[in-house]
Amino acid sequence: MGRQGIKDQAFTNLLEPIGSDAGRADQDERRERIAEINRMAARKIYVPFSTDMKQRAAAIELRTQGKNLVSGMPGQVPDFFELGCPLQLVEEDGEYVVRPVTF
Repeated sequence: MGRQGIKDQAFTNLLEPIGSDAGRADQDERRERIAEINRMAARKIYVPFSTDMKQRAAAIELRTQGKNLVSGMPGQVPDFFELGCPLQLVEEDGEYVVRPVTF
């Protein structure tokens, strides 16, 4: 028995309306939301190794806010470019704050 030919069809996403301006606007808004989420996720924060509980509490707070952290190892000299971290957690006047990496 021969195999019947299956008509090739282009994939269509049935969740998105096709051909209407409203559908295109919805797609544009969704793409913009996804792009913003990706931009925020790409902004990783480097947290150097420390046994200071205030720093750990600050890191936990950042994680609960949905921030993407990269934890340092003891004695590590970080290469921020390789780690993809434009931000770092630093101590200023006894408080831990997020600041841009200075090269």
